[in-house]
Amino acid sequence: MVSIPGIADPVRFMLDFLAFYAVYLIFSVSTNLEYGYAGIPNLGKVMFFAGGAFTVGALATRIGAYISGVKIHDFVLENTLVTNKVNEYLAGHPLEAIGLFLILLGIGALVSMFLGYLASYPAIRLRVDYLGITLLVSGEILRYVAKYYDPVVGGTYGTAVPDPFYWLSGRTTLHDATIVAVMMGFAISVWFYVEKLARSPLGRSLRAVRDDELAAEVFGKDIVRVRRYTLMAGSALAGIAGALYAFYVGAVHPDDYTTVKTFIAITMVIIGGVSNNAGAALGSFVYVLVDRLVRQYKYVVHVPFDLNYLAAMMFSVTLLVMLIYRPDGILPEKPGKTVNFEEILRRVLGGSGSKDKDTVKHNV
Repeated sequence: MVSIPGIADPVRFMLDFLAFYAVYLIFSVSTNLEYGYAGIPNLGKVMFFAGGAFTVGALATRIGAYISGVKIHDFVLENTLVTNKVNEYLAGHPLEAIGLFLILLGIGALVSMFLGYLASYPAIRLRVDYLGITLLVSGEILRYVAKYYDPVVGGTYGTAVPDPFYWLSGRTTLHDATIVAVMMGFAISVWFYVEKLARSPLGRSLRAVRDDELAAEVFGKDIVRVRRYTLMAGSALAGIAGALYAFYVGAVHPDDYTTVKTFIAITMVIIGGVSNNAGAALGSFVYVLVDRLVRQYKYVVHVPFDLNYLAAMMFSVTLLVMLIYRPDGILPEKPGKTVNFEEILRRVLGGSGSKDKDTVKHNV
């Protein structure tokens, strides 16, 4: 095994890194879809991330208890005990465990999509600055509801989440590797989906609305409809990320879903490259790598302050520098290319006539 200074278990470190990278890759790509391609400043992004996580926290133990025949008298006080009993049941029923996992991912995506639909109505017709503020407040409202209304996710105590891969618990490395492989599979699928969407006519419509709303409206684009559907799609993807995060962490606590996560998503997109999914992947890679390394080395490096604050300061300074000197990010947006009709005509005519030297491909 390759040893890394300061990291006692490199395999565990890599598995954790890949798991969190999968979550933040989906989160950053969904943010890029809204902010980068459609120009929606979703400062309440954490609301939709939390929507998926809270769905898992609220339903996983309850559904697991129902199918396993375990009775719940007080969800807040007994959720850890009940969750352990559910895990014991899932250990002998892998198909039901996988079904529970997939169903809750789907419900989490639908709940977040519905939250996006609700958020779009009061906010979607607002100017960009008011839209951002409205979404920011909406995210905090959801967190406070979950924190102070105990039946949702246990209130201030939080709630434990059953492990849908507990049937592999006897083989620790295989168990963790399986979870990470499934999470990376979802992350890669989401990345390709958004990349294909961005290259489609719908993606060009999103950029048109972002660049000039008036011009897009003149050419028949329904600005409100485009924004609403984009917000719903991005919210659903964020819900999947939140659900995967809750399953991997194994617990849900409302205070883990503050506005900081919104700004983390925006930072990843800006650093990597706005309107470029490869940039979003790069930005999330940089953030997760630095975050995991700081969490490892803060126990090794002895300084008179918490290294977690140093990481936050580093990203803050980096964000400011990027906005000033390279606002398009490390990997800037690549302009799409229209069809070169002159070249097509020349080929159809069999090469007759000389090609105009001044004929070039036009960028949009």
